[in-house]
Amino acid sequence: MKVPLAGGTPTTLATPVSAGFIAIDSTSVYWTSGVGYGGSVMKVPLAGGTSTTLATTGTNPNAIAVDSTSVYWLEASGNLNGGTVMKVPLGGGISTTLASGQFSPNAIAIDSTSVYWANSGSGGVGSTDGTVMKIPLGGGTPTTLASAQFSPSGIAVDSTSVYWVNLASNTGSSDGTVMKVPLGGGTATPIASGQISPRGIAVDSTSVYWTTSTTVMKVPLGGGTLTPIASGQSSPLAITVDSTSVYWTNSNNNGTVMKATPK
Repeated sequence: MKVPLAGGTPTTLATPVSAGFIAIDSTSVYWTSGVGYGGSVMKVPLAGGTSTTLATTGTNPNAIAVDSTSVYWLEASGNLNGGTVMKVPLGGGISTTLASGQFSPNAIAIDSTSVYWANSGSGGVGSTDGTVMKIPLGGGTPTTLASAQFSPSGIAVDSTSVYWVNLASNTGSSDGTVMKVPLGGGTATPIASGQISPRGIAVDSTSVYWTTSTTVMKVPLGGGTLTPIASGQSSPLAITVDSTSVYWTNSNNNGTVMKATPK
């Protein structure tokens, strides 16, 4: 779906059997579509039209990102250590495995040199086997940027750092964190703590934004005072920002797409 930035009538761009994660560039919308342990990577023009299958998968694809040449996505697996990081040309073709043997990968981001992703690990109460990883866009040896994380989810990058959220240890617990680490690795630093079920994350030139179970929050890139942007939300999930506003989805109560201006 799409809708004008100011609101209005939503437009249906495509009607796949399922649609999970989404990314865009200047011409197209890309998404992952999975049913059971099989799925596809799809695209459709921004104005709508005929959908194109870029890749088919034997496992369930989830998070997706796009640059000027390729589409990148993650594949989960029935085997917790069987996740992969994949890419395919924008026009489709031969898919390339960038990394394999990943422990439940669930969130992806890219910059001009690398692919970054979060492995949620086993995700059990008290488990701290999640990792934040990177690999060159063309493939190579994966690098662990952070380990001993609790179910890291959501990931974003800027010119200096990688940011992600660690889920709370149990539903309703307030020990979730917002984390950062330098692009080259080093000490992972919490920039916000005491969060209830943080999920999505986004960054701009000054702040980090994320969703919790009922709120949309922000904090300066280096940490500091936490600022609520919106409260009383119904399970906010995905989040993004532009130069003026913050946009997010509420996943409960029939689902809504929201924005707050100024951010």
